[in-house]
Amino acid sequence: MKWCLLVITWCYCCSVFADQLSIEEEQFIDKYNKDHDKPIIKKDEAWLTVVSTVGFDVHVYIHNHECWKCDRIYLQTIDGNDVATIILNTTYGTDIEFRRNIIGQDEEISLCNISRKFKENGDYWMFYNQSDFGIRSCDLNLVNDPMTAEMPILYVAAGILVLWIIVKAVAYCYSVRVISESYDVKHDEEGKTNTNNVQMAPVPVQVETTEVPMTTHHKRSRLHSLDTFRGFSLLLMIFVNYGGGGYWFFDHPPWNGLTVADLVFPWFVFIMGTSMNYSFKSMLKRGKSRGWIFCKVFKRTCLLFTFGIILNTNWGPVDLNHLRIPGVLQRLSLSYFVVALLETIFAKNKVIGQKKSWHWIRDIVSLLPQWIINLIMLGTYLALTFALPVPGCPRGYIGPGGLHEYRKYENCTGGAAGYIDRVVLGENHIYGNPTPKAIYQTKVPYDPEGILGTLTSIFLCFLGLQGGRIFLYYDDHYGRLIRLLVWSLITGAVGIALCNASKNDGIIPLNKNLWSVSFILITACFGYFLLAILYILVDVLKWWRGTPFIFAGMNPLVIYLCHDIFYRFFPINWQIEAIHWKLLIKAVWDVIIWLILAFVLYCKKIFIAL
Repeated sequence: MKWCLLVITWCYCCSVFADQLSIEEEQFIDKYNKDHDKPIIKKDEAWLTVVSTVGFDVHVYIHNHECWKCDRIYLQTIDGNDVATIILNTTYGTDIEFRRNIIGQDEEISLCNISRKFKENGDYWMFYNQSDFGIRSCDLNLVNDPMTAEMPILYVAAGILVLWIIVKAVAYCYSVRVISESYDVKHDEEGKTNTNNVQMAPVPVQVETTEVPMTTHHKRSRLHSLDTFRGFSLLLMIFVNYGGGGYWFFDHPPWNGLTVADLVFPWFVFIMGTSMNYSFKSMLKRGKSRGWIFCKVFKRTCLLFTFGIILNTNWGPVDLNHLRIPGVLQRLSLSYFVVALLETIFAKNKVIGQKKSWHWIRDIVSLLPQWIINLIMLGTYLALTFALPVPGCPRGYIGPGGLHEYRKYENCTGGAAGYIDRVVLGENHIYGNPTPKAIYQTKVPYDPEGILGTLTSIFLCFLGLQGGRIFLYYDDHYGRLIRLLVWSLITGAVGIALCNASKNDGIIPLNKNLWSVSFILITACFGYFLLAILYILVDVLKWWRGTPFIFAGMNPLVIYLCHDIFYRFFPINWQIEAIHWKLLIKAVWDVIIWLILAFVLYCKKIFIAL
């Protein structure tokens, strides 16, 4: 036992003293920082200063942990007796390897390896030397105490909470004042009336009563939770589109994975399918013909697609030879068109199956033809993704290309999805700056709103339609809630099984660039769950009226178009230092601007829709 304690104590002491600097090293750092200006770093960056005294050149290689199946890439060379400062990315973990050439050979040997997640604005030092015993030191030392990069989120959230409390307090005081003034006015009017009529004798008045026929029809109230969900997704999308404070989790991942930014667009698709139930029920109830409904669907599709093309030209003079064709509204329009077309053909004007043995799944049975067609489209997506031959690429490749797979498939970004877009639309008419470009160093353009991914987007919209059917076919709150949660469990379980509950190791990883099957199922899972929670709070218990999100949810198209069109105009945009807390405050400010516009439209009862 004593030996074990001694060994543990010795290991602990070694780990403690390994990160400590000698007096000479501390003095060297102080003198160097006074005499030299280090390169300027931005957000998500840190310094690593290497002091080399080994007498030979050292080659530095790095590898970003986010770059899956990638080799280390060469960064720079440090002279044998020199001091060099390296700028490192702090968003993800980083591997650093130091190598030297073997004299008389072209090969390199590894000298030292470091693997860690660096802190933003950290000042790291490494004294690379060779002792008398031939042991080279490769210990990192953090000589400053940088603030945690995520701390501004807490401060800004606290500020928003205080602002919201102030707004609610002012609104309450104003409402109390209005009620008090109206009461005083009414009281004065009643006093005057009583004074004027005090000596008048009462005159009997005969009132004719008519019987109001009773009806068993109850008008369904608007589903405010759906408007709240739509508004929440829209405001979150604006926050993300305006930078999200520069945080990685408010941005799309380089390739596989799921962040907050990946949820908002799929939720829009999901909500669009849910809302479709009410619009079609209203049109059929008013006696509109299928042909009339189809014309309305086609008109809305064309308008959405056109608005999307216009937004793609919002960044300067239009070069038609490089006009991007896909986009967010284009994807929405095509998904809407297919699902709405099927609903136009198969929708019924009455609820079916109330007295059948399968009444508990009548919402599913009512969509049986659509289920068959959508599953066929989903199978087509899988067949094209994993079986379509792509020149120069392995069959079924779904990686980012570039550095992935150790540079073997550099021009295969997106596999079949990217190949179809490049053949059909052309490289000049798709997105030229895809998310994997920075880390994977991809060489070919790739569009996350391309042709093939529209098939899975259609299926996600259909899952939203299935969720909306629950509210049409079942009246009890408990039954609606249970069915929403069951659908959330089913889609979530299948999605987790496909991605193997991991980032890269599943059969079909979570991937927003590809709109993979696991991706749409997981986002649908969150969609069902969030809709269920909002339904309880807003429509059932009425603990919350959905404010302020419901304001934006009632005018989504106007707010979305305005936030994109006026992106470059003051006070929406201005030059700002790239620091997290400043970028975060600016993003929140931008959201508040459009929320105020939505509030004004809501108060004036202006609701614009296609």
